[in-house]
Amino acid sequence: MWIFGALRAPKIVLLTVVLLFGAAPARPAVHHVLAGERIAPILDRATPGDTVYLTAGEYRENLVIDVPVRLTGEDGAHVRGGYEGVVVHVRAPGTVIEGLHLSEAGTSLIDDMAVVLVEADDVVVRGNTIDEPLHGVYVKGGNRAVISGNRIVGRRDLIPEDRGNGVHLWNSVGNRIEGNEISYVRDGIYFSFAHETRIVRNRIHHVRYGLHYMYSNHNAFEQNVFTDNVAGAALMYSSDIDFTGNVFARCRGFRAYGILYQSMEDTRAEENLILDNSRGIFLNNSRGNVIRHNDVVSNDLAMTLNAGGGENLITANNFIDNLSELLLDVGEVEVSWIEEGSGNYWSRYHGYDLDGDGVGDVAHTIQNVFQVLENGTPEARFYLLSPAAEILELMEKTFPILELGRARDEAPRFNPVRNAGVPWSRVPRGTPATSPVAAAVYLVVSVLPLGLLLYTSRRRAPK
Repeated sequence: MWIFGALRAPKIVLLTVVLLFGAAPARPAVHHVLAGERIAPILDRATPGDTVYLTAGEYRENLVIDVPVRLTGEDGAHVRGGYEGVVVHVRAPGTVIEGLHLSEAGTSLIDDMAVVLVEADDVVVRGNTIDEPLHGVYVKGGNRAVISGNRIVGRRDLIPEDRGNGVHLWNSVGNRIEGNEISYVRDGIYFSFAHETRIVRNRIHHVRYGLHYMYSNHNAFEQNVFTDNVAGAALMYSSDIDFTGNVFARCRGFRAYGILYQSMEDTRAEENLILDNSRGIFLNNSRGNVIRHNDVVSNDLAMTLNAGGGENLITANNFIDNLSELLLDVGEVEVSWIEEGSGNYWSRYHGYDLDGDGVGDVAHTIQNVFQVLENGTPEARFYLLSPAAEILELMEKTFPILELGRARDEAPRFNPVRNAGVPWSRVPRGTPATSPVAAAVYLVVSVLPLGLLLYTSRRRAPK
């Protein structure tokens, strides 16, 4: 009997080793797909960690990813959804979609159609070109998504109301959106119940709102550039948002804003550049916000304060060359302009600093006479730069007849604040509204009739 036991011993030892250490794991496979072949069958037989690699060419299908794979390909690999449904629907946590051209989502906003729809955690969407979308990338209930280095271009054949958003986050936590360029969608990045997300170094232009926060808390965005939008950022019904080192420029139109606050609490805006907007900063029903060390420059109206809110701190900012500094539509001023003994720099300040401490010796009345008139008569702004406006302002200073409100910076800075972190170097050049040739033609067409009239009248004058 001992002989049979000895023969069985090596088999028992081998079985024990296999059970303890397991079989060697299979290496992830790379599945090459040729142009014209279908991708879906490859995805169906892929295992977790595999790579599905598309060669250059067009693939006309709608994909569903239920296994965590890396979907990538050569330059020129183009997946087209045919304007039906979702182009790539990700349902597997840990999926990576990288380096592809993805386009042609369906057009139903009600059905959340997108080029990439993410309904899983820890998904990466990186380095893709996304066009002809409804929504570009829609994260629906997934957490910790990374959306980076993509170029998302919306459908210019649709009116803005019928377009989707570049990146749409809903019921989502812990995302990072970095280094994307987004244009011609409805909103660049839209947040709805999306918390603890960082938005870094994106460029968003020619959209309605560059960022649009709704009921989304504990977020941060930094070093982004928002240009040529209706609003650079529309912050609504949220709290605890930090934004630093961003550019909000050339947001122009009837209701255009660099930054819009609506029912916001406990935000911090520092070292941002707010440049050449119809309205630089708009606060309505917002409380406990800090606006510090920003440059607010060359806006038609630097700031609007509407009713509601309080305990806001606006200090150490540079307000330079704005046509108007403040439109005040509240009974009581709910802003503190001073911190540690000094306030803001105002280029319109005409006071003096006799003791040389860098703080003006007389208060700066922020709201001028024309801004008071604008509250009740917006048409008065047409005369803002007219001689009549200058005379009225001089008379108001000499014989005050209007209550200019209670908005006064009691400790205005005498010299501009050195806000070293404001990203002036990141301001993109604007496209001129007209060309020198067009200007010359306009000048000739305008002056020629007057010249002809003068020439004719002189010839007809009696000698």
